Amino acid sequence: MSKARWARVLIVEDSPTAGRVLSEGISRDSRLAVAGVATTAKDAMSMAATLKPDVMTLDLMLPDQNGLGIIQNITNITELANLPIIVVTSLPAEGADSLPFQALEAGATDVVAKPNGDAASLRRFFDDLNERLASIAVARAVPTHAPIALARPIPSAPEAHLDVVVVGASTGGPPAIVEFLRGLGEGFSAPVVIVQHIAAPFVDGLVRWLDKETPMWISLADDGVRPQPHHVYLAPAGCDVTFAPSGRLVVKKASHERKGIAPSADALFESAAETFRSRCAGVLLTGMGRDGAVGLLKMRSRRARTFAQDERSCTVFGMPAAAGRLGAVEMFAEPKVIASRLRRLVAKSERMA
Repeated sequence: MSKARWARVLIVEDSPTAGRVLSEGISRDSRLAVAGVATTAKDAMSMAATLKPDVMTLDLMLPDQNGLGIIQNITNITELANLPIIVVTSLPAEGADSLPFQALEAGATDVVAKPNGDAASLRRFFDDLNERLASIAVARAVPTHAPIALARPIPSAPEAHLDVVVVGASTGGPPAIVEFLRGLGEGFSAPVVIVQHIAAPFVDGLVRWLDKETPMWISLADDGVRPQPHHVYLAPAGCDVTFAPSGRLVVKKASHERKGIAPSADALFESAAETFRSRCAGVLLTGMGRDGAVGLLKMRSRRARTFAQDERSCTVFGMPAAAGRLGAVEMFAEPKVIASRLRRLVAKSERMA
């Protein structure tokens, strides 16, 4: 995005100090401009309607109403319903009913943790936040709607038993994962292993939230575990999840090369390709960047089934588009449609067994 087309950000934060820090940190990015800073829910609604920002950051604790009410109000107003909201909070997210996950359920695009205030932490925080804001704003304002051509034709595998389904997601991922897992249903017999890029403080809460919102059994991936049918395993923060030749999970701290993106969808997908070859499926959901694209291509080269979320339903069509440009995607669709396709594949393989 050029400086001539800034993404305009509305900051909603009741603390003047935190609001100033956010404003200064966001303004340092040439792709972003602060449209205004609201300190109450009433001001936030008024400024959103008047300023029509491209994206909003939202503190969940405000003097006149919690942020959850703002999200619910915005999603019910036609002219504001598509406004992306990134929750910036210091609230704990230990339970499925905690406010950060209620915010995601209500329609927030993403949730990030406030930094602790030291210079290094602030630098990392704004590197991440600003990239999310810019990616979301571009996705909202300048959709490509361009067909993604497969770079190289790779024959689809014959119908084969699915030993595992591997999933990668980033910005906007939690709601997409919920839709996908609900689509699979409780009778889905293959295990599912997921990499979701989310701040470390929210990982345990995400497990509990997914367990509450979907029919699957959800847990953190644990080293040495053999994935079981009807179960979903979520990668821990800062760790890569791969497969041993036996099919058991290998969970270890991300290598130095991958530490910038950990957990890594590429690491998971590449390992699935080596271990299961055509007996697995890969799914790449909404997210910024390229993580998972190369890994999905490796899966397709091993004749695994490969799917990616389509642009229309993505919050950010970054990771799926990158995979499409490599020729890694067999089919683009909404998460629930991908789930339906996988259900049919599993049912067919079970009938043939």
